[in-house]
Amino acid sequence: MNTQPQNNGSILIVDDTAENLRLLTNMLGEKGYEVRPVTSGRQALQAAERSAPDLVLLDINMPEMDGYEVCRLLKEHATLRDIPVIFLTALTDTADKLKAFSIGGVDYVSKPFQIDEVLARAKAHIALRRAQKELAENYERLRELEKVRDHLVHLIVHDMRSPLAIIMGNLDLMQMLEEGKLSTEAAERLGSAAQGVRNLTNMTNDLLDVSKMEEGKLTLKLAPCDVVALAREVAKEISTLDPTRTVTVDQADAVMASCDAGIIRRVFQNLLSNAVKHTPAGTAVRVTAVAAGNTVRICVIDSGPGVPIEARQKIFEKFGAVETRADQKYHSVGLGLAFCKLAVEAHGGRIGVDSGEKGGSVFWFELTGAAK
Repeated sequence: MNTQPQNNGSILIVDDTAENLRLLTNMLGEKGYEVRPVTSGRQALQAAERSAPDLVLLDINMPEMDGYEVCRLLKEHATLRDIPVIFLTALTDTADKLKAFSIGGVDYVSKPFQIDEVLARAKAHIALRRAQKELAENYERLRELEKVRDHLVHLIVHDMRSPLAIIMGNLDLMQMLEEGKLSTEAAERLGSAAQGVRNLTNMTNDLLDVSKMEEGKLTLKLAPCDVVALAREVAKEISTLDPTRTVTVDQADAVMASCDAGIIRRVFQNLLSNAVKHTPAGTAVRVTAVAAGNTVRICVIDSGPGVPIEARQKIFEKFGAVETRADQKYHSVGLGLAFCKLAVEAHGGRIGVDSGEKGGSVFWFELTGAAK
């Protein structure tokens, strides 16, 4: 029966001593490795460029170009820098070994070497290198799949905007024409339908703008903006939709920030909508805005169940799922907070969440201040 020769990996051996090359070539070849011996640093670089090996066994003391220089040049090469290099050295000084690691070596074997030690280290580093390559390839495949998915979702959502606008227009028209004619229950149901369409429209806008911001294609229209007035406008809208919860803006005077008012309005809408949703009926959501130096810090304070420390980064990811303290169940936070994070960071600001002094959460973001 014909059998294929075993190939455990390709090893480039660089040593100017013929006896060392012969010994390593024979022993590694018997173990199924493809061995490529060369006697100088220049030959090693040429051989690696022709066909990248899985591992380099590199002598340090060589004429013309020592092992340190060879390793340095390998690490500067775009396609060769990730190849693991094991130094073969008779040097015993700690400084020499530290230098080997500092320029990119992953290991060293002292001369006179034991072949079993060389075999063990070669096997370990080739296996690690292959695992790293496989991980990188899988990651790249996942990124490509994510791009395909995002593109498909983008197309679907883009096509949804027109029918949503038609539905919203007809619902608004019905509310206007039938005002005072419908029963209280029918009017409430019509209002709920209209609000559901508004929410869905906001979600589609968030998704499209998240994609634009991720690709760096969303252009901001920066101008001085009173964020207190902007917060009051959004607070009034939110309070009208849910009169059982109030939204108050503590700051009385104007606080100016340099921002795209339309984008920051949607940041307020997302943060306040989330706060109201998680705040018990009959309680209030508070908004504060403080200017300190050239930074404006806005806080949205609720009295909900709070966000666990371990989830405070995840909630700003697309479709991140978070386990709440109250019911120990995972809830999708959708795109709203991901949009807020990308929007604030596009302004050069920061966003985060902390625990409130009396429980609940404090969602905050910072923008660059502007003159009145």
